[in-house]
Amino acid sequence: MNENETIEYTADEPVEAPVPAFSRRVMRRTYSRMALGLCLGLLFSQLLPTLLAAVFPGFDAQTHAFLVGGLSTACFTLPVILLAGRRLPTERPEKARLTMGRFLALVCISYASMLLGNLVGMGINMLVSPGSVDLIGQLATAAGASVETVMAFVVLAPVFEELVFRKVLVDRVLPFGEWPAILFSGVTFGLFHGNLTQFFYAALLGMLLAYVYIRTGNILYTMGIHACINFLGGVLPLLVPAASFLVVIVAIAGCVLFFTMRKLFHVEKTMSPGAVGTMFANGGMILFLLISVGVMALVAYVMNHPELTQGLAQ
Repeated sequence: MNENETIEYTADEPVEAPVPAFSRRVMRRTYSRMALGLCLGLLFSQLLPTLLAAVFPGFDAQTHAFLVGGLSTACFTLPVILLAGRRLPTERPEKARLTMGRFLALVCISYASMLLGNLVGMGINMLVSPGSVDLIGQLATAAGASVETVMAFVVLAPVFEELVFRKVLVDRVLPFGEWPAILFSGVTFGLFHGNLTQFFYAALLGMLLAYVYIRTGNILYTMGIHACINFLGGVLPLLVPAASFLVVIVAIAGCVLFFTMRKLFHVEKTMSPGAVGTMFANGGMILFLLISVGVMALVAYVMNHPELTQGLAQ
């Protein structure tokens, strides 16, 4: 398939190509190195606000939380993950072009999946801690509808998160099979957000974006979808609070489009033996799970103590 070919999905079951059998040692090393890079990135993103406050007295880390997170991913996580995976085997997906209609349909489907995951996350969070505050919402309100917010949500996060979690991770896990690449990209993306509320929708959205990247081989498409999702969910409500009906329409359209097009989506089931089991049975991933769960627990503690976030509500 050449770069200028328009992507077409068919309902017929395609013939699946065999996936090379990799040793469990090779797969564990790949997963572990990628996860270790994410560990460093997650720790740095948590420490960066403290460092900035020490260097620049009076720096309000909470107001600039999203900008700090985007800069952390761009300036630290991406270089570290590239360094960790520089000698690992890679497989770049074949290039295919999306039509504008297909792109917009994927935006709607992605937004609907994000809302579904968000409802799951909020529901579980309410069951676990019914008296907790909406920390993410408070941080977004504190940031306000500014150029900084637009830059963080629509530029920094879509560009650099897609480079890390789709381009770098998928290229290095795809040799083991499509399902492992999609699962690894989504789960790590959810864990990297560092809180229970965002985990479910980020993981679901991450898997969908990984699928799009695998099918098109073009990271610009996933960046564009990611930017649209962040604008609809994070920027538009701040700019035009009355436009909430628009996102509801997009979500409904996404549900309808998914059920209409579901037979057109296909993920190859063939994978290297042990590709999923070794994903979690390695030192790097175990450490990443422990650190991310620890961060989630810390965030949950803050959310359950409203007095710690009183400054954001003012």
